[in-house]
Amino acid sequence: MIEFHCEHCNMKVTASDADGGQQAKCPHCNGVNYIPSAGGDLEEIPLAPLDEAEEQRRRQSFAEDMQIQRSLSNERSAPGEPGRRRSRNLDGTRATPRSAPAPRTDLGDKQINSMVVQFIVAMAGGRLGEADGIAAQLAPHRDRVLSALSEITSNNGAANAYGLPTLPKPVLLGFAKQLQSKLQ
Repeated sequence: MIEFHCEHCNMKVTASDADGGQQAKCPHCNGVNYIPSAGGDLEEIPLAPLDEAEEQRRRQSFAEDMQIQRSLSNERSAPGEPGRRRSRNLDGTRATPRSAPAPRTDLGDKQINSMVVQFIVAMAGGRLGEADGIAAQLAPHRDRVLSALSEITSNNGAANAYGLPTLPKPVLLGFAKQLQSKLQ
């Protein structure tokens, strides 16, 4: 007889030796379990020797990853908080902050649709400052922007027609809601 504990309810289950290596339902909870083979059928497999050089590389890589995560947590602090660091370019030089483009007042429907898409793409890419600048440009055209948002987020697949990246529907709706709140 083979005795084991159910993976789902942890109750003790017994099975015949002939059932070893197969799947069966637990009589207590009906959860499907793999029935282990009888004890005598197991073959011992020796462990591979530990490669100290590879283990040292793994530890070093882990330490570097932790250092990068610590520096990123400092970068994520809000403006004005202690510990805020300025962004750096890939070459290590200080990045200059982008200035927000001047608001435009002469926007046509195609431009509004395009800017709504740019807002969503900026939000999806984590470029919040850029998204805020776009929202500021769209604010004077609130009614037309809300109409464009309604069309883009509708269930008929209009989002793909506007060239939006594939986003889960809840994420797209969340970005639309954020733009709506910025227009008020």
